[in-house]
Amino acid sequence: MSSVRNSDNSHEPEPERLPLRWAVIIAAAAAAAAVVVATGGGLTAAIGTFFAVAGAMHLMVD
Repeated sequence: MSSVRNSDNSHEPEPERLPLRWAVIIAAAAAAAAVVVATGGGLTAAIGTFFAVAGAMHLMVD
């Protein structure tokens, strides 16, 4: 008897995946935050930048 489940007979719904849109938003916000840290802006400024960029892109990409 095999312990591997057959996915064709599974009645479980597919797990909801992160849309590509959010992957792009998070990547761009993280890159902007990394630039702030690299230029000596500090962690607080980087966190603020991350959320500002993510919020702005969320509105623009929608």
